[in-house]
Amino acid sequence: MEERLENLEFYVELLIKQMDRTRYPWDNLIMLKKLSKKDVQNLYNLCEELSKEMEKQKAEGFVTFSPLLNQFRQALPKDLPLENTISALRTQGYYVPLMDAFQRDIKKK
Repeated sequence: MEERLENLEFYVELLIKQMDRTRYPWDNLIMLKKLSKKDVQNLYNLCEELSKEMEKQKAEGFVTFSPLLNQFRQALPKDLPLENTISALRTQGYYVPLMDAFQRDIKKK
């Protein structure tokens, strides 16, 4: 059983190397950082909440979203780099308005 698991991990590593990182940077990051399905789902749930909050704040006239960015940063699994994660999510079409707002806030600093 242990040997089978080691072989599967090896095969996955080989597949990761073949992946088109320019088209699938988020999927690649998930695998490289060995995130669990639960980690990814938690991040998606947070992004849903933050997206809704951003829309509320926009309606109230907010133009920057640093508190939301900080919340996102604090919730990231420790191995995920903030800017790479934001870029990867955006490139694959996840939470584009939120990721765009985060990128703008990062550039302003």
